[in-house]
Amino acid sequence: MGGRDRAFRLEIRSTETRPSEETQQSVLPAMSQKFGQGVEISKATLEGQAPGTTTIGTVTTRNVEGLFSVYEYLEPNDLVKVGDIVSSDGSRVVTRRLHEADKDALDRREDAEVLGEAGSSVLVRVHSTETDDPR
Repeated sequence: MGGRDRAFRLEIRSTETRPSEETQQSVLPAMSQKFGQGVEISKATLEGQAPGTTTIGTVTTRNVEGLFSVYEYLEPNDLVKVGDIVSSDGSRVVTRRLHEADKDALDRREDAEVLGEAGSSVLVRVHSTETDDPR
């Protein structure tokens, strides 16, 4: 699979309407402690972001296994959720709930690559920008 050795950047968004620095200071250091040097964590500036869409930081993984680990760690979190996921080659990664995804149909698509399952989701790398909704 072509996406295995790529780096992936995950946007970490707060679920709070007006996130505070306390959220950043609790979530990001905990991730740093859990994943250590396997990831690169960057803190975002909270000022000037629209309420309800606040990015508190980004996490960059070295490979797809790191992507799965970080996604599985964040998926059940009540304070934050995963926003956009982008591969080092510029392709996007979309997520679908396992019960919603038709993995056989996804495997046949030329513009998408099923990376695998993480938690209760399937992660799909989309090569083309023609569609936002691979099924």
